Amino acid sequence: MLIAVVGGAVPEPREPLRVMTYNVLYSASEEEVGRSLDVIEQEAPDILCLRELTPRFANAFRKRLGAKYPHTRLLPRKGTWGMGIASKYPVTRAEPFAQKPHRMPGLEAEVRVGRRGLKVACVHLMAPGALHAKDDDLFQSMAKNAVLRGKQGEALVRRYAKEKGPLLLLGDMNEERSGEAMKAFAAAGFDHACDGLEAKCGATWPGATSMLPAVVEIDHILARRLTLSDAKVLRTGGSDHYPVRAVLAFPP
Repeated sequence: MLIAVVGGAVPEPREPLRVMTYNVLYSASEEEVGRSLDVIEQEAPDILCLRELTPRFANAFRKRLGAKYPHTRLLPRKGTWGMGIASKYPVTRAEPFAQKPHRMPGLEAEVRVGRRGLKVACVHLMAPGALHAKDDDLFQSMAKNAVLRGKQGEALVRRYAKEKGPLLLLGDMNEERSGEAMKAFAAAGFDHACDGLEAKCGATWPGATSMLPAVVEIDHILARRLTLSDAKVLRTGGSDHYPVRAVLAFPP
């Protein structure tokens, strides 16, 4: 189901823009959804990528923050494959696409910031423990999924190889920067927000719903033909992932 919130006043273009990626946890309780919405409202990103977006979260988002994000495309689903892009600026096109080689859904949008165009890709790569064969143990599953994420990363690189304009790629990559997908992005010229000025980054999983400290950095903000700065892992919310936000500026 596609939920589109349209209309409303368009804010005056301003730079830099604040962007955020957040896996909001498909099994989040009503209370946890509220805490995640608190973070989004407090940070007030101009562009937001949501993963594991459920009907519960989508409805709560629309009721509480829909007026602040009049240009929103949400594809909620039960389970882990729901997704959405929320923007304070006009979205001229938003389309889901099947990632390759596994058909996990991604969401791509064209955002207009004044006279400037920005392509946004909100993605979710394969989870480390996802089972491929019923006889696989955890280590076999992790090895297979690491290879699959590498292929997913290479497919995304090919998808955007001819893209000449500013490109924002963000989401739950399910691997650290040493992973094959992340190395493919780096080799293709994507800059990592946490390499920018004033970055305060680190592990993003497990997040606020866990008693354990975060140990791996698997949620990322990447860009080409944009300047990223002030990246920060926000150690709060109501998910098993911490949200990440960054500031982006267009080239002169």
